[in-house]
Amino acid sequence: MLKATPTDLPEVLILEYEKYFEIRGESYSNFSIRELNEVGIKTDFVEENVYCPKKAGSLYGIHFQNNPMAQAKLLYCTKGSGLDFAIDLRRGSKTYRRWVCVELSADNRKQIYIPKGFGHAFLSLEDNTNVVMRIDNYFHQKYRRGIAWNDPDLNITFPIKKPILAQHDIEAPLLRDSDCNL
Repeated sequence: MLKATPTDLPEVLILEYEKYFEIRGESYSNFSIRELNEVGIKTDFVEENVYCPKKAGSLYGIHFQNNPMAQAKLLYCTKGSGLDFAIDLRRGSKTYRRWVCVELSADNRKQIYIPKGFGHAFLSLEDNTNVVMRIDNYFHQKYRRGIAWNDPDLNITFPIKKPILAQHDIEAPLLRDSDCNL
């Protein structure tokens, strides 16, 4: 059974599958289209990517794809832990520029569902963390966008001052200077 808990951004959900215990150990579902549909997620995922930051403090994001190739995402950790951030980038939204953070770990097995219209960032908390990201639209370089992780208008509270960043994250513009069309 799948439990879906809304966050402060109601469209962003924390997902938890029920565990079953028996003499051989535990078992649980990790992905079920039927159960996702039952909690209101009607997304057709087309691809799954695994990110494996070697060092704690590695930051991915803030990333998204512009319309018409925006993406919904479902993320969880299979090893280690990290903080996953969803940022509302929909200009007409009541929660525009607000964000939520969820700790994902191999131990807590929580997943986060981030619908289209939201930016995404992930900060590894442990060395050799593995995070899985399912997406409902393929990657398109032409529509790939990023926002500066330390944008003062977003005021995201990252628990780190100097994260490990890729060059495209270092060069990402502020939201006000971007061509975000979500």
